[in-house]
Formats: sequence, C-alpha cells, structure tokens
Amino acid sequence: MQDSGDPIARGTKRPIVRLLREYAWRYRWSYLAGGFFLWVTNYITVSIPLQIGHAIDALRSGQDLTRFVGLIAVMGVSVIIVRSLSRVLIFNPGRHVEYHLRKDLFAHLLRLQPSFYATSKRGDIVSRASNDVTWVRTLVGFGGLQIVNVTLAVVLTVWKMLTLSPRLTALALLPILLGSAVVQFGIRRLFHLARRSQEQLGEISEHVLGSLQGMAAIQGFVAEEAFVERFEARNRDWLRIGIKLALIRSIALPLLVLSGGISMAVLIGMGGSMVLSGAITVGELAAFTALLTVFLPPLRSMGWMMSVIQRGRAALERIFELMDAPVERPEGERGVVAEAGHGPLIEIDGLNFAYPDEPGRPVLEEISVTLEPGSVVGLFGRTGSGKSTLLRLLARLYNPPPGSIRVDGHDLTTLDLASWRRRLAAVPQRPFLFSDTIEANIALEGDADEERVRRAIRLAALEGDIEVLPTGLKTVVGERGIMLSGGQRQRAALARGLYRNSDLLILDDVLSAVDHHTESTLVETVADLARHRDGPTVLISSHRLSALRKCDTILVLEGGRLVDSGPHAELVRRPGLYRDVWRVQSQAAAAEDEVAS
Repeated sequence: MQDSGDPIARGTKRPIVRLLREYAWRYRWSYLAGGFFLWVTNYITVSIPLQIGHAIDALRSGQDLTRFVGLIAVMGVSVIIVRSLSRVLIFNPGRHVEYHLRKDLFAHLLRLQPSFYATSKRGDIVSRASNDVTWVRTLVGFGGLQIVNVTLAVVLTVWKMLTLSPRLTALALLPILLGSAVVQFGIRRLFHLARRSQEQLGEISEHVLGSLQGMAAIQGFVAEEAFVERFEARNRDWLRIGIKLALIRSIALPLLVLSGGISMAVLIGMGGSMVLSGAITVGELAAFTALLTVFLPPLRSMGWMMSVIQRGRAALERIFELMDAPVERPEGERGVVAEAGHGPLIEIDGLNFAYPDEPGRPVLEEISVTLEPGSVVGLFGRTGSGKSTLLRLLARLYNPPPGSIRVDGHDLTTLDLASWRRRLAAVPQRPFLFSDTIEANIALEGDADEERVRRAIRLAALEGDIEVLPTGLKTVVGERGIMLSGGQRQRAALARGLYRNSDLLILDDVLSAVDHHTESTLVETVADLARHRDGPTVLISSHRLSALRKCDTILVLEGGRLVDSGPHAELVRRPGLYRDVWRVQSQAAAAEDEVAS
C-alpha cells in the first residue's frame, strides 16, 4: 500500500473515463461499428427463439415448415458472420490502445528525474508497465466486448420476453435480480483486493530484481535461505489475496447460475399452467424457454466480466498514477534555449543544496565560484564532500535553487532541459553499459556514426582493447558490461561522452580503474580538447590528484563547502587538505614504482 510520501501518489479520478477520452476515443468509429454488429448479433440471436416458437405452433397446426427452417438457417449463418466482424472491430483497437499506453508510459518514465527513481520501487514500476498494461488491454478488448454484448443481450432478450408475456417475464427474472443484488456486495470488495494483488505483484518483482542484481553478494555470503524466506513471505501474501479474489468470484458465479436455474424452474412451472389455461401457446412457451436459455450464458459471464472490470480499473489507476508523477521542470514547457557551440561560462553564487529525501541534511553550503568558458576544472574532496552532487546539479539531474547557478548569464533552472542536456556529456562515477554492442553503447543512437565512434575510442585510449576483441566494435558487452574489465568499462563510458562533441564535459571520477600511464594520457587528451577554439568546458572529479595536475584550476571541497581553489602548483605549496593528500599519494606512488622496479 502506497503511503502519502510515495512519489507515485494516489488520486487518479475516473480512470476509465480518462482512458476512453485519451486513448479509445480515436477508435470510436471502429467501436461504434463493432457495437452495431454486436447489436445485430444479439438481435438475430433473440429472434431465432421466436421463429422456433412460430415453427412449433405451425407444426401443431399442420402448416409447411420450410420457410421457418430456411429462415432459422440463414439467421444462424448471419450470427457467425456478424459476431466475427464485431470481435475484429473491438479487439483490434484494444491492441492499439495497449501500444499507445505502453509508449506514453515509457516516454514519461524517461522524462522523470533521478529524484523520482531514488524513492520509487523498480519492481513496482516494472509491474505497472507490464502486468497492469496487459490488464488494461483485457479491459478494453475482451472486457469492452463483453460489457456491450451482455448489455445488449439482456436488453434485447428482456424486450422479446415482454412482447410474449410481461407477467411471465417478471416472474422469471425476479430470482436473477435478487442474485445480482447479492453479488453487488462482492463487487465492491473485489476492486480493493485486485489493487492490493497488483501492488503485491510489484513487491515480488522488486525483490526478484534486487536479488538478481545482488546475486554475487547473496551467494558470496551464503544468504540464499534468507532471501528465499523473504520471497516466500511476499509470495504468501500475494497468494492469500489471490485466494480471496478467487473466493469472491467462485461465490458470485454460482449465485448467478443458481438464480438462472431457479428462473428456469419458475418459467416451466408457471408457464406450463399458463399454457393449460390458454394464456400463451406451446410455441410461445418454447420461445420463452429458448430466450431464457439465450439469456443465461451472458449472465454466467458476468462473474468473469466483473473481475476484468475491477482489475482493469485498478490497473488503470496504477498506470495513470505513474504517468501523472510530476516531471521537475521549473522552466515550464518553454525554457530558454542558450546559444550552443562553445564552452559555457558557469557562475555559481551561494549554492546550498540538500536532497529531497533528506531536506534537513545539507550536502552543499555556500558554494561560490566562476568557471571560465573552455577551462578545465578539477574537483577534489573526500568521499561525501559534495563533488558528485555539484556535478549532478550542473547536469540538472537535480534542480539547484533558483538563481544559484547561471550559465552564460541565464539561470540554469530557466534553461530548456532538453536543449541544455544536448549541450553536455556527463560520464558518471559508476558507468552503466547496456547488454549491446560496444558501438551501440558509445553512440546511444539508432544509426551510429562509425567514424565518430572510432575517434571517440581512440581519444579514450580504448583502441587497443577493441582490436583484440573477437568482433571488434560489434562485440556484445553483456549485462552491465560484464565482458569488459573495470578500466575498459570506464573508458567505454568516457568514449560515450567524447562521442557527443559537447559544450560541457563532466567526468565524475571516471579514471579510478585505469593505470597511471593511461590516466595521464586521457587527462592530456581531454585538456587538449578544451583548449581548442570553442572547445568545451571540462569538469573532472577525482580522488587521485595525479588526474588533476593538468587542470586550469582545482576546487577543493570538504564537508560540502569550498575550502580552497587554484592550480595544482599553488595548492601543493599551501597548507591544507590538498597538500596533505598529495604528499600521501606521492609517497604511495613512489613506493609502487620501487616495488615494480
């Protein structure tokens, strides 16, 4: 059950109306045509019993039955044709609705900021985007057809019954109406149980995803039993809800079937006496019996139909809650589009920031600095000093306070987010590689420019590694790049950033897994890119000070504050954190060289 602090908040009203308005309305002519053919199907279906009644009366009076038999045969064939047309016209739009719903949901998920995913359960999101969408397709396809079909069947059958005998109709339908009233109590409970069942399925998905991602840790610490127990607990909860749902359906269906059987008994008992009294003919009683037989199958399907409607409605609420999750766009739909093609001037003034889930714990405090266009800026600080947070704010993965960061004179929060991100390339501390080819991982676009890919690989010092791989650029790297070493994954991610030809290049500790020689080469390459005319502004965060020596200026952060800044040569002469760490790392490097020699 979601609580009030969940980013996927409840409150979606009238989800079925919204589905019809936003997705199904475009297929209204197909639905109308399908509904028309359903009406024709049911009209013919309820007309056949009347013709059977006429045939029985004609037989009793010695008349020729050829006309009745031929008409009934034509009507039977017609039912097959129009029923097939109605199914095609109603089922196909259901598939299209599912397609558009999935597409819109995925597009919205890509627009949501990391702050949303930091507080959301991935398994629940996957469940909503897969299982719930499937239930919606069932609702608008099979469910929609059944709703229209049952409604038409009931209305037309009752109408035909009334034309034969209003009194007998009332007596026959009374048990059915009483059974339907009792079933209504179960319908109300069914919706809440269906929603809880789908939420629990999301919890199971979350547990499975987390277990698969942490399989090495689970097996390494022999924790399989504990994780199986947690899975079983969630699975048992889901099973209990499923049993309750099945119980309601198993009670509802027999009640409706039982009421239908009682109606048939009433019909035979009362109808027989009416035939004997001459109130109706034998043929009319036969027709009435056939009409009730036509009426009962839709009645029996109501139990399944109720389940589909309630599950579909619960699924729709969960899907629309996800689609309505707010996108943090303080600039609105039309932000400022700054001039591109050069490294931006970045001015940071009194920046304070705390993450949304911990608003009382500031991560950055009173940061003020100016980063010149085309400069190479290093960021140094201990773990938790705020380096990665500052880079995330510049990339607008999180929105900084208005007025605290300006880019080429514009408040960063007023810039159009898509255009700003097209100007930058951010290589995160933990590079993520998709289970695809190296070429596709670097380009991240449909048609990769192989020449640009090879240039990026060369700049990232990955060319030699690619040459020894079995299929070169077409080598599939496996889940999260498992086929590559840590250093190769980092350089592949760096090549992805260099492929962009960006105005702002952000490197968040991406050289930690490479050797010192490769590190020096890469830093020199990046610095050369920035020093070209209209070159990018480059920000390099690193714990290894050897990676920052070529930077124009280095920002030293401690406890979320900017405690020092300047080029490497100045910082190693001034007392402080930077000089202390430099001495320790220099001694360690000298010891390693001595051992290696």
